Amino acid sequence: MRPAASKPLDAGTGRVCASFDATSGAWLSIGSPHERHGFVELSAVPPFDEADRGDPAATRAHRGAMTRLDHAFLTVEIDGARPVLEPSDAGATPAWSGHGVRVEMLAASDADRIFQRWHVDAGSGTAPRVEIRVRGRLDRPALAEITETDRPTPTGARSRWRSHDGRLHLEARTLPARADVAVRGATVRWTEVDGGELVGRADWPDRRDALALEIEVALGGAGAQADPSPVGAATGDRLTRGALAYVRGCTALRTGVDERTILTDHRILPLSWTRDAYWQAAALLAADGPGDRARVADHLRWLWRRCDRPDGWWARSHHADGRRKDLAFQADQQLYPMLELADFHEAAGALPTGVDWATAVGRAWAASELRVDGGLGLLASGENAADDPTDFPFIAASQILRWRTAVRLEHLAAAGALAVDPGQFSIAARSADDAFAAAFVCDANPWPYAVDAGGRTLMYHDANDLPVALAPAWGFCAADDPGWRSTMAFAFGPANPAWVSGRLPGLGSLHTPGVWTLGDLQAWISARAVGDAPKAAAALERLERIAFSDGMLPEAYDPDDETPIRHWFAWPGAALAALRLSDEHGERIASPT
Repeated sequence: MRPAASKPLDAGTGRVCASFDATSGAWLSIGSPHERHGFVELSAVPPFDEADRGDPAATRAHRGAMTRLDHAFLTVEIDGARPVLEPSDAGATPAWSGHGVRVEMLAASDADRIFQRWHVDAGSGTAPRVEIRVRGRLDRPALAEITETDRPTPTGARSRWRSHDGRLHLEARTLPARADVAVRGATVRWTEVDGGELVGRADWPDRRDALALEIEVALGGAGAQADPSPVGAATGDRLTRGALAYVRGCTALRTGVDERTILTDHRILPLSWTRDAYWQAAALLAADGPGDRARVADHLRWLWRRCDRPDGWWARSHHADGRRKDLAFQADQQLYPMLELADFHEAAGALPTGVDWATAVGRAWAASELRVDGGLGLLASGENAADDPTDFPFIAASQILRWRTAVRLEHLAAAGALAVDPGQFSIAARSADDAFAAAFVCDANPWPYAVDAGGRTLMYHDANDLPVALAPAWGFCAADDPGWRSTMAFAFGPANPAWVSGRLPGLGSLHTPGVWTLGDLQAWISARAVGDAPKAAAALERLERIAFSDGMLPEAYDPDDETPIRHWFAWPGAALAALRLSDEHGERIASPT
């Protein structure tokens, strides 16, 4: 198995989301938003040692533990062994097959439970012995970050399993949260073994050639109870299918009647960064499948109504219940919600109901503009897009994004969708353009990554800096602009500290070693901008090569052996899907303004 095929498989309903071992169908986790703790999950991953907070090696080791079969909370054994299964990529949710065994996932949209149906061939001899092993605990995930500013307080949760009428119930009263496990198609007798594990032996009611067993795992007990059904295959290329299925099921999760968070991922960091969420929303708007516009409308209400913003700005990250997690100020995080609102209006022809948009946008825009240096005209940031603090507060990508957002809001106001003076946005757009030219442009030299108030410049380019790569597509500059071309040439060369050499060299980030898939995405974006079809095709081929079997992309990978780094990360796949679909449907998201 190639390293990129090692990721667990995921399925979700838009209310609960789960991960499964790719070669046995074992349940690794099931999680859901929580009104007090942001997100809770049932898993058997060992607790993260709080003494290791801030240790990158310990953080990555904990993330790796999430992928391991020996940390599954529910496994099925046939005749004393876990079956060896082969996953199928034919549908939008996981399915497996093996010798005499077929497994499929079933779910109802917006339900609080997921079903797994096992079909076991009995053959002509004795019916196979089927056992279900269950363990694990309910708690908020560790939320361990590489660079952490505000550490979460341990919940102190304790879980307790009990069985009743053939069902298992797990309660963590201090959270509070509960999970339920039910089996249909056979009578199951549960016994407890060493270590608190519960083992259920399936007794079949009669002799059959094929045995059907349905395992239901519910979390929370407050969602829809519709009958489950197989989820049909999504359309599009493999990477687009994978990205959209993940967003719809596992990250765009309901938190209220008309609100929905969009998480960066459902396992490692089930938190919301507005940057990551923007690109996931962009993919939904570009796909425009059933319910996609409603998902984005719900997300906009969550962003603007639910998120805790006492001073008008979004924090680095927010819990799914809207509370702030990391309080650092990142300039681009203030702009993406406004850009998402403009994108939604262009797609739907109206703004979502339930928000006084003139007041809300005015407050958010004012909070962002307060960070613009009066003398330089540049928007300042406390951290870069890699979540790292910076001594150079004026980041080039943030200035381009400020310009883009101002132009889009000007159009929105001029169209009458936003009852504010469009002139303030046109003034800001001109100011951003002029300030960028004064601080970053020097003949045909590469643009600095960032500058400070004293005139110092930082020569660097990060895989996270999509606005720089998108500058021509957005209309900020021409594709033959000598400064932009020099910048992208610098980005993809050894002079850039973020460049990673090796058998598969590429653009990375000092935040995490390895070649980043966002860097490969930038290679595709820049090649497309200059009309270099071979380079664009090579970048797409690289992404296809690195993608996991379900079409998802890792955050990064080793340039020599392709070992993935951080298995769950929605942003790169969603951004690629948004841009490719936009190409097919009139370039709504990435078109020049």
